[in-house]
Amino acid sequence: MSQVLTLKDYHNLINLQPISFKFTDKNLNYAAIIRQIVEYLNGPNDSVSQRSIEEQRAFIRRLLTIRDPRPSDRYSSHIYNLIDRVLTYERDHMKSLTQASQLPVQFTSLPFIRVWRGDITTLIIDAIVNAGNSNLLGCFQPTHLCIDNIIHAAAGPRLRDDCYTIMEKQQQSEPVGHAKITAGYNLPSKYVLHTVGPQLFHGAYVTQDNVRELSSCYEVCLNLANEIGTITSIAFCCISTGLFAFPADHACRIAIETVINWFQRQKSNTKLSLIVFDVFSLEDEQRYVNELVHFCKSRNK
Repeated sequence: MSQVLTLKDYHNLINLQPISFKFTDKNLNYAAIIRQIVEYLNGPNDSVSQRSIEEQRAFIRRLLTIRDPRPSDRYSSHIYNLIDRVLTYERDHMKSLTQASQLPVQFTSLPFIRVWRGDITTLIIDAIVNAGNSNLLGCFQPTHLCIDNIIHAAAGPRLRDDCYTIMEKQQQSEPVGHAKITAGYNLPSKYVLHTVGPQLFHGAYVTQDNVRELSSCYEVCLNLANEIGTITSIAFCCISTGLFAFPADHACRIAIETVINWFQRQKSNTKLSLIVFDVFSLEDEQRYVNELVHFCKSRNK
């Protein structure tokens, strides 16, 4: 009978040691590597290899988005290494990275919490949270701008391979409110926590079950990070508020209350010392800041 796996059930199946891909090629021929990957993926005589480097790079991303992670369909180790070199080069030379530990303290009575607006795949932090779907394999739609797709695209194909290994062992979909952890690979974060939030229809009434499920997403991610032991910082995306249509104001309150309550219960029983609520829009940033300011004022009364 299948069951939901715990970290103890799958930690030996994947590499959970922190990985940092760093290549010292001072004169990396980015265009040549892109062409090598394209030729491998689509053949040397294909018209794609005659297109611009930007078009070839978009082609690679499309194929990586739709690729089957089964072992029989995986690429050669040489191509994995070339993809890692491209992603690491883009991370280190084509993106602006932000060090989470250097974000200024915003709430004096909650010094372990920050609100940050930006691309979560550019945040240097121990772990980030991915709001995934129930198969945990990422988004298979090349043009989709969901957080799931963005994280998998920046991390590289090894991330999907690890997720496949876990889910193949589990033999059932990931339930709502649960989470798994993998290495971050080409991300500036060491780990990715994958959780499945509750899915609502737009305009639907939020039930108590929905509230418990969303709260559980935050709590299980914190518990899982705590179980690893070396994770001291974690960034949460706004779980379930995109296509899953959980009302943003309500989701914000649940996220903040769950995280703060978890820390109050843990007290000194955790190495976690920094929580970042990563938001995409100015509206979401103001929403989280206002909610945290309100919490701090009510706490000081």
